[in-house]
Amino acid sequence: MEFLDKVYSTYKTCGLKCAACNLGDNFYSDGYYCFRSGFFFHEECANSKQEVFNPYHPQHMLKIKLLSEIEDVHGECKLCRGKLPKMYYYCSLCDFAIDLICAKKSVTKKIQDPENHEHPLYLVPEMTMFTCRICELLDDRFPYKCHLCELSFHKDCAESPTKINYSCHPNHLLKRLTRVPGYTDGKCCLCGSKLHMVFYHCSICNFSVDLDCAKSPPPVTLLDPKAHGHQLTLLPQRIFVCNACGMSDDPNPYVCLQCNFMIHRSCRSIPHIIKINRHVHRIRYYQSLNAGDWKCGVCQKEIIWTCGAYSCLKCPGLAFHAKCATKFGIWDGTEHEDINEDTTDSDSYKVIEEGVIKHFTHEKHMLKLKESSDAYDECMWCNMCTYPIFSSPFYDCRECDEFIVHQKCAYLPKKIKDPFYMLPMTLRSKLDKLCICSACHNFFRGSAYGNDDNQVCLDVRCGSISEPFVHESHPHSLYINYSTGDTNCNACGNKATMFLSCEECEFGLDIKCSTLPKMVKHKNDTDHLLSLCYGEKGSLKYWCEVCEEDLQPNKWFYSCDYCGITFHIKCTLGDFIWIKPGEDRRFSVISNNHINRLYCDGCKSRCKFSSILKFFEKYTFCSVNCFNNYCRT
Repeated sequence: MEFLDKVYSTYKTCGLKCAACNLGDNFYSDGYYCFRSGFFFHEECANSKQEVFNPYHPQHMLKIKLLSEIEDVHGECKLCRGKLPKMYYYCSLCDFAIDLICAKKSVTKKIQDPENHEHPLYLVPEMTMFTCRICELLDDRFPYKCHLCELSFHKDCAESPTKINYSCHPNHLLKRLTRVPGYTDGKCCLCGSKLHMVFYHCSICNFSVDLDCAKSPPPVTLLDPKAHGHQLTLLPQRIFVCNACGMSDDPNPYVCLQCNFMIHRSCRSIPHIIKINRHVHRIRYYQSLNAGDWKCGVCQKEIIWTCGAYSCLKCPGLAFHAKCATKFGIWDGTEHEDINEDTTDSDSYKVIEEGVIKHFTHEKHMLKLKESSDAYDECMWCNMCTYPIFSSPFYDCRECDEFIVHQKCAYLPKKIKDPFYMLPMTLRSKLDKLCICSACHNFFRGSAYGNDDNQVCLDVRCGSISEPFVHESHPHSLYINYSTGDTNCNACGNKATMFLSCEECEFGLDIKCSTLPKMVKHKNDTDHLLSLCYGEKGSLKYWCEVCEEDLQPNKWFYSCDYCGITFHIKCTLGDFIWIKPGEDRRFSVISNNHINRLYCDGCKSRCKFSSILKFFEKYTFCSVNCFNNYCRT
């Protein structure tokens, strides 16, 4: 675990696909999540041994190697030929690498199966060319060899009998094949995996299973009270609609004949009560819904009401497909059946009278609601989000000028379960230190949501994001999704690992762009406010009023509706827009509204952005990159 913390900033949670072993697509497990890179690591993988001995490479010990999120993975596992993940075992002397899964597998050094060969076969721990006696394929690594006959075999070929009696297909024997017949779909009939060089097949029924399913068949009958009250029987290769989830994506049901009940193998363990990040209340699983036209609250597709689904007792008419509700990023993997529902009051304010409240961050005085302010009063800054108050309603302290907040900021709940990391978070009053938001990665200094161990910190803009997220730039609702860093934001064109994306079309916003202010004020247009424009189609050309360079009109930008001037988003806001100008012991932010632009100690040029970071009143930086680069030197 220590070597993982040296490369990634992680916190303990549940997750799906592991960056260390590439396993876990379909089930949750305990582990560690890095909010910076978006990678998840199984707990077992994170605690892997630093050094191992492997019989396939007996000449040297193999040491664990961990790549950062910015390092590309090159090469493949020498055993399974799969692409290496971010963590693997490696011998630098021999350029020999194997993944964590192969490193932990037991190694058979001797195979003795008279049905395949009369003499014992021994592992040759070398990458050498050979032709397998059984499948007749040419290979280049780790054969099992008969030293008397000078014959070589693959391990799977040498260990597999020519015919088997298979419990899931009792009518006929299955024969071992090494070539996939053209009339099949080339997949295992039970798990759906692609068939490789050795598998078992019944030509009468066109039934195939790979070696893993042949060695570990699912039980033919089982009794699972949580799934159904009667004994269930496996009935492979039958197209059906699952009574538990309403889907028809796996043709291998367990059935109860007396009830005409069919269920997926994976649906036997559906949790009964869960909390998802797309609804404020807990939801319960029901074996059927009331008759009617139901749509899933996640995918917006039809729910078959006679099948199982999740529904909310407090919100009539709201339901979710079982598989949609339990998807990664929507459910945190926690079963709430034995957990009492939290009924703690999470309001951050108390209503004293109409238009007057008492807020927990300013308890000494009452706050009075005002509908609007002077749009050009630069002194009006929200104490919570640290952004100027223009024309939106706000609360003002009745007795002092120390506390002013947007109405929407004042109404933020004190406790939430954030939608990004599925952690319980508490709203904290204004922070004096400079912080970085764990979702949008903006610098900020104001109120924030934080978890108990302070590993995750969200500014109030990201902390108030909920699903479905509605943005006026797009006609459909947006939902939080994760990528491997290869997805582009429709607003800025940059890549990110965390997105608000549309499930109906290919549209996505990174978190930073989703919280951009709709109206801003800039020194280049003192008479008007600038509006956020969501890109334009056409051949018109624009240029930025600040940097005087071309502006891509298909990306988002700011413009003045009266003057027609346009600005890059970066040139308009800079990197310190969420920090109220002021002083502290180390950092201060000042507005760049002087006649002569200030000189940046990072990029050695005149600062063009709207706000400047002063460090110990000695150094000046125009951007986060300049500040970070200077600190590294």
